[in-house]
Amino acid sequence: MTRRLAVLACIGLALAGGLTRFSSAAFTNATAVPSNAVAVDKLANYFSVVPGTAVQAGTSTSIASGDVDSLSLAFGTVPSARTFTSVFGITNVSGSSQTATLVLSGAAQISSAVFASSGTTSVTLASGGSTTLTVTTSATIAGHGTGSLKLTRSGTSWMYRTYPVTIDEAPEVPGAPTATQAPNGLLNLSWGVTSTTTNLAGYNLYRSSGAGFTKLNATPLTGTTYADSATVDGTTYTYKVRAVSSGAPTLESVDSATVTATADATPPGQPTGISLANGGGNGSVYVNAANAGSLSVNVNVGAGSLASDQIALTLTNGASSVTRTASATAGAGTVTISSINVSGLGDGTVTITATSTDAAGNISSGNAAGFTKDTVAPGAPIATYTDKTNTVADVISGTAEANASITVTETVPGAGTFGGSANGGAFSINVAAIHGTNGSPKAYSYSVTATDAAGNTSSAAVVAGSDIN
Repeated sequence: MTRRLAVLACIGLALAGGLTRFSSAAFTNATAVPSNAVAVDKLANYFSVVPGTAVQAGTSTSIASGDVDSLSLAFGTVPSARTFTSVFGITNVSGSSQTATLVLSGAAQISSAVFASSGTTSVTLASGGSTTLTVTTSATIAGHGTGSLKLTRSGTSWMYRTYPVTIDEAPEVPGAPTATQAPNGLLNLSWGVTSTTTNLAGYNLYRSSGAGFTKLNATPLTGTTYADSATVDGTTYTYKVRAVSSGAPTLESVDSATVTATADATPPGQPTGISLANGGGNGSVYVNAANAGSLSVNVNVGAGSLASDQIALTLTNGASSVTRTASATAGAGTVTISSINVSGLGDGTVTITATSTDAAGNISSGNAAGFTKDTVAPGAPIATYTDKTNTVADVISGTAEANASITVTETVPGAGTFGGSANGGAFSINVAAIHGTNGSPKAYSYSVTATDAAGNTSSAAVVAGSDIN
């Protein structure tokens, strides 16, 4: 039994030595076996990797650190989509041509990572040849990203190194804002959406009145509009917008373009006067049948008027109204608003109200004036001819609407016009004398009309016959 164990021990010793060549002396006298040298192949035998010149945005800190075995890539905060060149350099340190490949995993904020010399994720380098890594970040994916970049020697899938990658990509800059004045000092802001489609929480709006910018919103705005009511009348404000990412850390885009606007809470001055530009009747202050379809109104404005102000004119009678607008004058002046059709308003008092509205929408107090609308013509007069024998004048007399103006127009035997008034409803108007005889009568013909105070004229009454005296 002892002899068998000794034999087994000798066999085990022979196996442990592998291919070690034993001399007879060593076999019989030595009790130790020299160790074998094992050569381990690795990526560093083929490529060296060194940090490149690319630095984190706005800093002097290199993006890459370490070597082929310990490299890491930290892009820091990237304010907007961009391309980083020379992130790291890679050199073939072997004695023959070698091919390197890249595989990016995770970190969706990076849209591509390629070798500069090939523009792809694979490059073949001659012995001693070098290239660099180019990285482009995404314009559509914002937020914090982590991932890895795997560098492999082509043909030996087990020979690789995996490098950690971190990046904080801010959203893209929003479109330039616009600002519009509104009444009572309100300023309405709007801006274009950012191109970032994921991890976008909204927008931060900043305002300045000359002493630095202050954020107006407590939480990101999810829309692209904002009504700034916390303003001081007459103060000029400048605005800018930043897009904000969701998640942690919260990242803001670079500043948008700025826009400037002035708050306006002061209404313009009230129009100073209203009159009819083509009024009819006595005093030219009536709306009548002749002008109701195309009325013209004068509006006077004061010295503070601006050309950008708008005059609003409203003509009302009962529940019916007509509204027109026109631009004001720069400084004191008169604005004439023409071709106003008030035929649809009933007869009676027409109230005309004028206001002035500035560019911000502030409205002045109104100035109002009342005018009489009368579109009903008087009835035709009842008239007769009286021959005043052997005098210088004959007479047309009769009745008409009280206080109407009477117009007598001679058409035969001569031509002439004569006027008077139907005071109390009766009139008597001298006309040119006509002298006829029984043997030689003279024909006569007169047209008689009545015009009321509003300027409406009746149909004509015709008085005709023969004068024999």
